[in-house]
Amino acid sequence: MDMLTIGKMAKLNSISEQTLRLYDKMELLEPHEINPHNGYRLYNIKQCAKLDMIQYMKALGMNLAQIKECFADHDTDKLRQILERQKTNIEMQIEEMHYAKQAVERAIESYKRYDAAPGDNEVILEFQNQRRIFCYDTKINCYSYGMEYYEHILRSLKKNYALHKLPMSYFCNVGSIIRKEYVLRRELWATEVFLFVEDDFEPSDKFEIIPEGMYLCIYFDGFDKEEKFIKKLMDFIFTHDYEVAGDCISEILIEFPTFSHYDRNAFFKLQIPVTRNAK
Repeated sequence: MDMLTIGKMAKLNSISEQTLRLYDKMELLEPHEINPHNGYRLYNIKQCAKLDMIQYMKALGMNLAQIKECFADHDTDKLRQILERQKTNIEMQIEEMHYAKQAVERAIESYKRYDAAPGDNEVILEFQNQRRIFCYDTKINCYSYGMEYYEHILRSLKKNYALHKLPMSYFCNVGSIIRKEYVLRRELWATEVFLFVEDDFEPSDKFEIIPEGMYLCIYFDGFDKEEKFIKKLMDFIFTHDYEVAGDCISEILIEFPTFSHYDRNAFFKLQIPVTRNAK
């Protein structure tokens, strides 16, 4: 009989002795015999077949408890059921990674936009592609309270977002909306907050399309400047022969890591769709 020490068995199968000891402890793969004099674990070369099966099942994504369950029951139907569940889990992970990749790409693009952004005092005219948002109405004006209450608003948005089973990797690029009727009155009134989402998300009545078009935009850093620059952008529109064509979007382009326990560190982009007044 071709017997192998634990070291030779491990080396032959390109695994560690520690792994074989774990399999022994879990009663997944026990030594063929243990030398009564020195306590050495000895394996039969034929046990490599079972070890191959363990490694194969692990490669399929099964955990050791599931593998042990299949071995203990000698039930191929149970193995098939576990594999079906594992297939579903893998599909969910692929979907999550797909959205995570999109979120990373969005973040990279935001940094590029940040690098190319003009100075605080410059109003510029930009073309914006159509965008899609997840929108939540808090019923309370964001501009009536300070940052402490804003954090409560974000908690509500996050909770509502999670209820719709949307990926948390997208909880960035938060924004608020001042609807056109309030922009026309130059009134700071925004009860709705949002997150940008991709077009391949399942349709929802919480999703809204921000149309493509020409937008007057202004960039700035810091929550404390938001109201000042919204008023500046509104004033610019009404003094430069532009007509408001839609809602004012206040977008957090990038939120940097904060270096204190309390303050958010964000870079904003304000944008209002416009057309030229006919002369």
